[in-house]
Amino acid sequence: MYLRVDIGKVPPVVELCEQEDFTAFKVCVAAPSHAWVEPAELTAVAGRLDDAAWQRRLDDMISHARTNGWLDDRGRIRAHLELDRSGET
Repeated sequence: MYLRVDIGKVPPVVELCEQEDFTAFKVCVAAPSHAWVEPAELTAVAGRLDDAAWQRRLDDMISHARTNGWLDDRGRIRAHLELDRSGET
């Protein structure tokens, strides 16, 4: 059996699959290849609202994203998703 976790949904959807197969167990993560991130959320999470130099660099990054077609019609930045294995034991 395995757990299928769809992180493309909000909230994530968890489903138990192949419930009669007791020979293996795993967690499968279904994820899109990218996510859309609001620039204002980056500033908020960073806590850098009053840091003009940091904000200019963020604006430069957004401009670069715009020239490459990595902004959607709402101004969100397209970000690649990567698996974070830093917590593996």
